[in-house]
Parts: sequence; C-alpha cells; structure tokens
Amino acid sequence: MKLVSVLKFAEIQEDGRTVRLTRDCKVLVNGHTITVKKDFCSDFASVPRIFWRVFPPWGKYSPAAIVHDWLYVTGGLTRKEADLCFLHGMKELGVPAFSRWSMYRAVRGFAWAIWGKYRDND
Repeated sequence: MKLVSVLKFAEIQEDGRTVRLTRDCKVLVNGHTITVKKDFCSDFASVPRIFWRVFPPWGKYSPAAIVHDWLYVTGGLTRKEADLCFLHGMKELGVPAFSRWSMYRAVRGFAWAIWGKYRDND
C-alpha cells in the first residue's frame, strides 16, 4: 500500500495527540518493505512544542512519521536507515524540500536519545 494509506487506518486517541493503527499497514519506503502492526500507537512527529508554529506534530509528513516511530520502537532497521526512510517517505508524500530536510536533520541530530531508550529496553 502507498505510504499515505497509513492514515486511513489511524484512529485518533482520546488525548488528541496520538493515533492507534486499526490494522497492519505494509508499505514500501526507500526500498524497505515495512509492516507497521495493528494497535501500534504514534505521536506523529515528535517536535518540541516551541517549534509547532513551523513544524506541527501532524501534517503532510504524518504517515512517514508514524512509520519512523515504528522503526525506532522495533529497531527493524539501523537508526540511519530508519531516518532515511523518514526522509524518503516525506519526499514521496510531497513534503517541500526545506521542511523535509529540516525534519531529517533534526532526527539525525537529536533523536539518538529516543533510539537509545528503545535499545536499552531490548
């Protein structure tokens, strides 16, 4: 299925900030076939609140952010591969170059702690 289809199966939760997938979603991103499992929850893009005016947590990039969250939680790819899937997913979704590269650089520069948090739980 196309990456954008992930949103068809994303149910907004009561907190209004997270979504839960209502079925498995299999997508092809940057040459990787990724299956995000039913009941997975995501907060879309984990953008610090101070930057929400420029990069809100949800937007055209939301399906790529959900897949990126899945890859960080599961560790199915390396961190670099997961981040590149995010970048290529945003391109596929038509996210403008400035936004996509800014968000990619942000995850490359600052998301190592989140990646490490999930690896420490393995």
